[in-house]
Amino acid sequence: MKIIIDGKNITNNQLTQWKKTRVKKVFKTLGYKSAEINNPDSMIEQLTNIKMNYSYQEMYNKLKLKLKLSEIIMGMCAALSGNRRKFSRTEIHLDGITAAEAIESIDNLMLNPSEENTRVNLSACPDHYALRPLGENELEVIETTGNSPVPVQFFIVFDDETRLQTPRDPSYTYQSVGVARMKNGTVIGGVRHQIKDTEKGMQIKLSVEFPALTPTSIIKSHQMHLACEFSYWLQWIKDQK
Repeated sequence: MKIIIDGKNITNNQLTQWKKTRVKKVFKTLGYKSAEINNPDSMIEQLTNIKMNYSYQEMYNKLKLKLKLSEIIMGMCAALSGNRRKFSRTEIHLDGITAAEAIESIDNLMLNPSEENTRVNLSACPDHYALRPLGENELEVIETTGNSPVPVQFFIVFDDETRLQTPRDPSYTYQSVGVARMKNGTVIGGVRHQIKDTEKGMQIKLSVEFPALTPTSIIKSHQMHLACEFSYWLQWIKDQK
C-alpha cells in the first residue's frame, strides 16, 4: 500500500505518530485514562471495544455538549464562508484488489447496518464515534475532523452533488460522492472519492470539502484522518477476499 499526501509518500511511522496523538485525545474525550501508547493499533482496538459497549444514544449523550458547540461553530463557519471551500485530499494505491471490489465493499460499510460493519467502521480511525446508516443513501457521522478540539455530527447524503466543487475525473471509473449537512440542513461540505484500476490493483483519490474558513491545521490533519481510515478499510476489504 502507498499513501500520498501533497505529492509526498506517507510512511508507516508518520501514520503511527498521528494515530498516537489522536488515540490519546479520544481516550480523554471518553473519560478514560490511557497507558503509554506504544502500539496505537492495539489501543485503537481497545477503544473500539469501549465504543461498542455504548448504544448510539449513550454515545450521543456523552458527546452532546461538545456536539452542540461544534454545531454552532460549523454553522457560523459555513455561513461566513458562503460557497468558498477548502479541500482535504489524500491518495492511496493498493495492490491485489480491484476498483469494483473496493467501491462495492465501501458502499456496504457505509450503508448497510450490521454489528460487523459497525466494528470495522469504529476500528478504521480512533476519531470515529458513530457511523450510522439512515435509509438507503444517508450516513450519520459523529467524528473529530482533523485536529478539531471537539467532535462534530453531520449527515452525508450519497449521490447528491449539490454545490460540490471537486470535479469528476473521467479517468476514474467509480466514485463515492455525497453532500454533508448539519442536523438543521445547512450544507457544510461534501465528499468525492474516486476509484480506478491499476495494473496490479486499485487507486483511490479522496477529497473532502470544508467551509473556506476552516483552519488549515484541521484540513492538513484530516488528510491523515483519511489516510488512517481508508488504509484500514481497504486492507480489511482485501483481507476478506
